[in-house]
Amino acid sequence: MSQLYAETSVDGVLPSFDKTYAYLIKENSGEIRVGMRVLVPFGMGNKPKMAIVTGITDIRPDAKKIKAIMRAVDEEPIITEEMLKVAFWLKDRTFCTVYEAVKAMLPSGINYKTVVSYSLNDEAEVDNLLLTDDEKKVLEFFSGKKRGFVDKQKICKAVGISEDSSAFKDLYERNMLFRNVDASRKVGDNLQKMIRVVPSDNDMKLSQKQKSVLDLLTDVGTASVKEVCYYTGVTSAVVNALVSKGVCEFYDKEIYRMPFTATDGEMTEIFLSEEQEKAFSGLSDLLYNGESAAALLYGVTGSGKTQVFLRLIDEAVKQGKGVIVMVPEISLTPQTIRIFKKRYGKKIAVFHSGLSMGERVDEYKRVKNKEATIAIGTRSAVFAPLENIGLIIMDEEQEHTYKAENNPRFHARDVAKFRCAHNNALFLMASATPSVESFANAKKGRYKLFTMKERYGDSVLPEVVTVDLTQETKFGEKTVISSFLAEELQENFRNGHQSIILLNRRGYNTFVACKKCSSVVTCPNCSISMTYHSKNGKLMCHYCGHSMSGKVKCSVCGSEELRYNGVGTQKIEEELKFLLPDAKVLRMDADSTMSRFAYEDNFEKFGKGEYDIMIGTQMVAKGLDFENVTLVGIICADMQLYNDDFRSSERTFSLLTQVIGRSGRGNFAGKAVVQTFTPDNEIIRFAQNQDYDSFFDFEIKIRKMMVYPPFCDLCVIGFVGDNELNVSQASRGFLQLLKEKTSIKFKDEQIIALGPVPLKVAKVSNKYRYRLILKCHNTKSFRNMISELLSEFDEKSKKFDVTVFADINPENMI
Repeated sequence: MSQLYAETSVDGVLPSFDKTYAYLIKENSGEIRVGMRVLVPFGMGNKPKMAIVTGITDIRPDAKKIKAIMRAVDEEPIITEEMLKVAFWLKDRTFCTVYEAVKAMLPSGINYKTVVSYSLNDEAEVDNLLLTDDEKKVLEFFSGKKRGFVDKQKICKAVGISEDSSAFKDLYERNMLFRNVDASRKVGDNLQKMIRVVPSDNDMKLSQKQKSVLDLLTDVGTASVKEVCYYTGVTSAVVNALVSKGVCEFYDKEIYRMPFTATDGEMTEIFLSEEQEKAFSGLSDLLYNGESAAALLYGVTGSGKTQVFLRLIDEAVKQGKGVIVMVPEISLTPQTIRIFKKRYGKKIAVFHSGLSMGERVDEYKRVKNKEATIAIGTRSAVFAPLENIGLIIMDEEQEHTYKAENNPRFHARDVAKFRCAHNNALFLMASATPSVESFANAKKGRYKLFTMKERYGDSVLPEVVTVDLTQETKFGEKTVISSFLAEELQENFRNGHQSIILLNRRGYNTFVACKKCSSVVTCPNCSISMTYHSKNGKLMCHYCGHSMSGKVKCSVCGSEELRYNGVGTQKIEEELKFLLPDAKVLRMDADSTMSRFAYEDNFEKFGKGEYDIMIGTQMVAKGLDFENVTLVGIICADMQLYNDDFRSSERTFSLLTQVIGRSGRGNFAGKAVVQTFTPDNEIIRFAQNQDYDSFFDFEIKIRKMMVYPPFCDLCVIGFVGDNELNVSQASRGFLQLLKEKTSIKFKDEQIIALGPVPLKVAKVSNKYRYRLILKCHNTKSFRNMISELLSEFDEKSKKFDVTVFADINPENMI
């Protein structure tokens, strides 16, 4: 048999060094297959590193010496060949390494870390004169004590030396220390101790208790030790005796940690309206034609997009195809899971960060083992290890949460397109307020467009009333709840209906300022004001988490006289309780939903009518369906309208339209009250009229005139470091290097450069942040240029101690 070599991508290398590394597969390495993780010796010092096997070949690599794989970490491939292709695609598109892409696909609990441990070689001769100080400290750690292998980190901490010290390598090479390399996982498998009968012809004498256990196991076949003891009333000693006699045997069975109670599901009939049937029919044709396709389902709030989803999923399941359904936020998953679990039962698996590590690992396994064929979740669900995918659905496709902000900086929409193209599947995006880019693509014919302009059943779009806050007479004491909204809330409460209030800002007061010198209390780690939280009486930074006492002195003049300004959800909650003392108020924001089941429990209670008013941030604005909600109030519609971001108008329109759509979804007419300082603003008027088409026509002209997506792509080059001067110099140096590249090698690239400039919040966690915006076309040539720039600048940026990264089409520009 010819010698085999494993082609691997190694963990922890810089993108500029991320290439295929070949390793020898020895007989004692175990079975090595593509998609498995292995431990390999890497670099001059043969440092043990994790790697993913990307190929197997019998062609000897062109190198003098080929190192061998140390050992396999997985017993079988952890990812499929399709997902390996996704990893290489992500490397090209997001400037990450292949292994970083692989780690992003896997649940965090399933990832391994390399653990290096050492023990003393008692037979080695030691010459203290030839030892460095660090080497002496390491040997002293072992002296006089019988120790086995000890974790390197533990040794370094005990003796006070750096983990990068060469002492371990030198002592190991001089045979004074033994080394052991292993890989440990954050979360182990959930194994249950089981027992079963061993077939035998021997007639062995058993006690009465032992016979009772044997009779039980003969009837049921197998059971856990706990179950045997419970149903027979015996102790574990009786069970152990049966195993000792060879009558029974123990074995481990993996029990999945599931985030929901599994059922078989109930396939009730779904009745569609004429509009829904038309959309379903067209989408069903795309699903069955056997070719990859992308479609946009544009339907007003309450038009019944979910029913269309369910019918399409039914068709995909009939074909034996896998399905992925994505929602933008964790807050939407409980309601989505409830709908899908009722229909599909154990066929669904859930993917989102709110699950425990063990649950995330086991849900991944259920899909990989084909025990679940419908994956539901947030952005990470796009990496569900389904094979033979037939349908991917992205609900509320315009939401920014589908874009990852950390490496690899992928958009779930792009990954979904890639997977659908690979599987000849249908990719369906859906929204009442599609992104400008997606709607433009649909109008150009790149996506198939399906529209639903009417609400499902007898419900109609709510009446929308705009309140001009500049003319508003305050209700009672100083309050941000207008008199009109206050009266509507009181009337709605008297009628036994529920209300939702939106304020996309948490906390009590948004900033604190000195009355004497007007200086604002800012975070010592970030260039942002501190927010006052009444629930704990502290000032808190919403960027780095720093907190301080709510009673502070002015850092500029020393005055203790401070004024508390701005309004957050906590203050609105207080004002609502004053306005309606008998009403039960539920607050939904990042502070009130920290516990694991907070979203599910609170939304369920609100749905049952245990609360009368729900106040919250944007998590209450999208995708929720409560029949008894007939009033929606928007405290300040202008809040993000004037942000330093070309998407500000789009996001304001989307948020207002979505939250207005929460009203009147049942048998009762709905109303929405929009409070604003600029009632004549075009975006406010479009949202008031629920007129997406007019908004799109208005916005697309501005985008074209200003050259913003969809008329170009944006590539943001980010610079982060401890010293602002170094960060500034590094950003200008990068721009100069870019000019050189585009004047010679990449002179055909058409680029508009904006900046470099500091971000709006220039410092976060004591790191200064600058950005350079490039208006470009996201072509292979452009990405090659950026990759070259990043590689060349890596060396130059070391003198600045600055981190540089590239992000194509980021959602967050501020």
